[in-house]
Amino acid sequence: MLPNLRRFIAIYRGYTRPFVISQVFLTIATLFTLLIPLMTQKLLDEGLLKGDRDATVSSVLWMVLFAVVSAVFTIANGWYAVQFAERTAHAVRMYLYGKIQTFSFGNLDQFSTSDLMVRMTSDVNAIKAAVQLVILSLVQAPVMFVGAIFLIYRNSPSLLWILWVVLPIVIVVLGFFINKMGALFEIRQQKLDDLNNVLQEDLSGMRVVKAFVQNDYENRRYDRENQAFRKASLHPMQYASFLQPTLYLIVNLAMAAVLWFGGVYVTQGRVTVGEIVAFTQYLTTILVPLIILAITIPQVTAAEASAERMFMVMDAVPQVPNSTRPMESALDQTQGRIVFENVDFSYPSKSGQTPTAVLQNINLIIEPGQTVAFLGATGSGKSTLINLIPRFYDVTSGRITLDGVDVRAIPLEDLHDMVGIALQESVLFSGKIRDNVCYGRPDATEDEMVESAEAADAHSFVSNIPEGYDAPVSRRGANFSGGQRQRLSIARAIAVRPKILILDDSTSALDMSTEARVQDAIKGLMNQTTTLFVAQRISTVITADQIFLMEAGEIIATGNHEQLLRISPLYQEICKSQLGGVPA
Repeated sequence: MLPNLRRFIAIYRGYTRPFVISQVFLTIATLFTLLIPLMTQKLLDEGLLKGDRDATVSSVLWMVLFAVVSAVFTIANGWYAVQFAERTAHAVRMYLYGKIQTFSFGNLDQFSTSDLMVRMTSDVNAIKAAVQLVILSLVQAPVMFVGAIFLIYRNSPSLLWILWVVLPIVIVVLGFFINKMGALFEIRQQKLDDLNNVLQEDLSGMRVVKAFVQNDYENRRYDRENQAFRKASLHPMQYASFLQPTLYLIVNLAMAAVLWFGGVYVTQGRVTVGEIVAFTQYLTTILVPLIILAITIPQVTAAEASAERMFMVMDAVPQVPNSTRPMESALDQTQGRIVFENVDFSYPSKSGQTPTAVLQNINLIIEPGQTVAFLGATGSGKSTLINLIPRFYDVTSGRITLDGVDVRAIPLEDLHDMVGIALQESVLFSGKIRDNVCYGRPDATEDEMVESAEAADAHSFVSNIPEGYDAPVSRRGANFSGGQRQRLSIARAIAVRPKILILDDSTSALDMSTEARVQDAIKGLMNQTTTLFVAQRISTVITADQIFLMEAGEIIATGNHEQLLRISPLYQEICKSQLGGVPA
């Protein structure tokens, strides 16, 4: 039962002290609670019924003392329980976040951003709430159960059979509701993923929604997912609403049985009135924790479903395994010669589906210091090809070598130090401009940062901002234009001074003159760096030393601009469509 929650024991290392203390306090509180019915029995049998004033006062005082001690230790248990639950949530968040940082692009394709957000927030909070509730009553039930049965057997053995009838009924009821609610809470969390996915898309694309006047459509789409989440949430809570009154019914029926049979036994002289009252208190003492458990079960089953979803992330194996082999040469000795040998690539497919080949039979050589370009229509495989060089994905077959070494044999950290990349989507982080430009190299000097920004043609607009490089950057760089974001992204890639620089269609938002300035500046600053451009515009690739023309995942022609004009009809067609004709 609850196998995923049991796995948290490994995560709890270093966080066990408040747990142990809380359970010691709870045990003490429970033991003193068990002593109160004994004083009640003494109060009735030896005090009130016999008119013994000393016994009455003594019993009352002991009851007050036991109640106060029990309350003090229960409060202490609650304080430590909150501490432990918060530490659990902190540990789980850090463990989960650290795991996500190890993911390759393939893993990020498997888990959407909204999916990971729900697991990092809603699922972690569900686990925290369940842990707190469980700690508040973990040892209470067994200690009360064993202690109450012992005291009932010692003082009222004639009524013990009622307890043996009631307990199996309670256990069966609890088991039924646990089994029903577990699967329903899993469905609820899946619907929450879907709801958050729509929410994230709508909020991030709100400008597009406004531009196309699709407010009503998005409202309907969100309402549809919200209704599905409401229904999925309703089902487990309906079971939860039945559980507590069902247990109360069983307890009340048990009390009625005690009073009925206890009255018969009193007339027969088998038990005293004090024993009956004490028995009802012990019965309540045993069953109330079970009622508390009924309140806890929905939280625990929800947490079990959340834990299962969380461990799906924790158990995910990075699709690009890291090499443990040390570098044979220093990074500063890397030349930047890239060779593709019979490379094929297919994106991982869902179970039961045949993967579709994205790249086929790729063979190419890029010499150190060359500027090369990959040109082709959308979907031709350009970005996928360059993503294989820094091992964002691994080849399906064949191999890629860097200075003769298979990239799979190079530790990822070392490989990424060699490769600087400006991706298609220019993502900036909230903070300052200098934080973004120096993101990959925090120890860069002021001169190096400015030099990188100048090479990316970003220094001109940054210097016009009053705060300069200390100017704030909104989330995802929303306070900059698309061209400005691209130039800052290029500056970030240049700042690491890589041996290989990849610009993945990262000048698409720049005009042709700005793009030309950026290319010239990069050549001047990084003339020993192997530079790769991915583009759809002839203007981007026209000065490249070598152009690889791609179509449907294959390289169909190779050469510089003049050579391709002579040998490639497709290249001639692109020139006609973009330049208005084929240059003489």
